[in-house]
Amino acid sequence: VYEVLDAPEPVREPERPRQAPASPFPLVVAGLTARHTGQDRDALAGLDLTLEEGRRIAVVGPSGSGKTTLAQVLLRFLDAQEGSFTLAGVDAYGLRSDDVRGLVGLCAQDAHLFDSSLRENLLLARKDAGEEHLRAALGRARLLDWADSLPDGLDTLVGEHGARLSGGQRQRLALARALLADFPVLVLDEPAEHLDLPTADALTADLLAATTGRTTLLITHRLAGLEAVDEVIVLDAGRVVQRGPYAELLAADGPLRGMAERETAAESLVGAR
Repeated sequence: VYEVLDAPEPVREPERPRQAPASPFPLVVAGLTARHTGQDRDALAGLDLTLEEGRRIAVVGPSGSGKTTLAQVLLRFLDAQEGSFTLAGVDAYGLRSDDVRGLVGLCAQDAHLFDSSLRENLLLARKDAGEEHLRAALGRARLLDWADSLPDGLDTLVGEHGARLSGGQRQRLALARALLADFPVLVLDEPAEHLDLPTADALTADLLAATTGRTTLLITHRLAGLEAVDEVIVLDAGRVVQRGPYAELLAADGPLRGMAERETAAESLVGAR
């Protein structure tokens, strides 16, 4: 199943699509510049990014810094104006967009759940998945014990748009579905955006544990748990202003340390209430 980002814009489909590579690695973005229709400035400018197999990168920055735009480009929901985007050396713009989305999958902040059962929502990702595969995916998303506690188990109805689930349960079910789909590259776009801080940080920790060894791009405005990723890229106004291992960026005088200090101060205010 392919999740959809907010307001996807039309992209150019090649007249003669190339054969998609069996593996997308390395995924390389070089000098990427992208702008949304009707906007007077670039949402991303001159971004470089390389995802090797098994590598995990977090992209952080304030609202409007270009984080979700990067996800839109990688999922072929938005075409870049400049720069290159290749999968295993193949120009991504020479591939059908659906073929790109078969190699790069998305778990979004508002992942859609259908008014059916837990089982049926999971099977959208992999129709031939057996019971053991469904349970394994739920286990990795830390949802299996809860599912087993329900009277109807995996046949429990989730309600329209997952209305019968809590926000954290909806996001964990979306994560389980993305893991079951087994995309070579998984993009997690603000998966904890609408959750309270303790729930958001617990979900982030669990999804990072669940994606160990899996090529992952985590887009987030929170810093909790980022010591587990290989590299952190800090965006501001569409440009990379800092990048490197989380511990090094936290120790240096720079944007990420400022973000961490503001996050700590905000948490202290919440805790004091």
